[in-house]
Amino acid sequence: MSICFEGRLMNMSEFLQKNHDGIMKQKTGIPDTLGEISNEDIMPLIDRRMVLLTGAGDSYAVAQYGQWALANARCVAVAVSPPEIERYSLDKDCLVIGITASGRSVSTINALKHAQDEGAQTLILTDNPKSESIHIADFKWITKSGVDTFDIAPTAPTTAAMAYLLQTAALMLALPNEGICKDCRTLQKKMPKIIDWAVAEGKIIADFIDVDNALYLISEGPNYVAAHIGMMKFNEFSLQRTIVSLREEFQHHFNLSLQEGNRAVLVADSPTTESDEKYMSILNEPLEVPSYLLSAPESPNLLSSSAQAIANTIALQVAAYQLALAHNPDMGWFKLPNAKAFRIY
Repeated sequence: MSICFEGRLMNMSEFLQKNHDGIMKQKTGIPDTLGEISNEDIMPLIDRRMVLLTGAGDSYAVAQYGQWALANARCVAVAVSPPEIERYSLDKDCLVIGITASGRSVSTINALKHAQDEGAQTLILTDNPKSESIHIADFKWITKSGVDTFDIAPTAPTTAAMAYLLQTAALMLALPNEGICKDCRTLQKKMPKIIDWAVAEGKIIADFIDVDNALYLISEGPNYVAAHIGMMKFNEFSLQRTIVSLREEFQHHFNLSLQEGNRAVLVADSPTTESDEKYMSILNEPLEVPSYLLSAPESPNLLSSSAQAIANTIALQVAAYQLALAHNPDMGWFKLPNAKAFRIY
């Protein structure tokens, strides 16, 4: 496919076209997912001694997001990597939520099987209702991202799962005027506008990045999940090294590893604060790190940092795609042999 990029006619590979299509599916995938969730879906969460969320890759970041989302509803949940499930003492009062967009993650499926062997209840959150793994769990949550392949950099299934967890928390809270409840309605009605903002913001970030030097993505709270997913998107396209850091941790040791040419993106809650501006000023001087401040749009207004993290995630997905489009438009697939070095599916 030929496209016009910065005034030049370029050929875009089928792989990158599918990645672009996945990003744009979020216009409808998030609203379609939110529209399918009912009060019945929250029942597996009620009266649990412990809720563990687990997944690998993007799905681990979604598990981290679920930890923050459910905290809004005063549900204490813990995000763990699938092999770590075996380190927990499980029983019938525990719920283990396995997150796998494709339904193919070997480690997540094994974690669910182990949890069942220990007597825990299990739930699978997936975008693939045809996956055999859907029959493994006691309960299932199905997202509706609308993608037709899982063999690309994950985008729409990731944010659809995030939206599912946010809506679940909103239903548990049962307060229609609370921030996250309003945010779910905004995400259901205003996604095209959010996508337009994310596309514009992603292009700015892509232009800002220097592929010959490392990029630091810095954040905290739910927006740390956006930074974490952004790191994975940049690394998946194998153009430059990206590091994700908590704001506090960057102040303690990541700042000591900075090299000339490194750049940083601070992913902050909206509206931004004086603290954000001060952090940016330190990055720019005395650290002399060219930096960009990413914060969710003022319109449509997303009230909670949990919802803002979804918008910021999409902006970073777009930035990674735009970077690949600019520097490797004929990219055919993920880097080999690296992509097949480990058996993950």
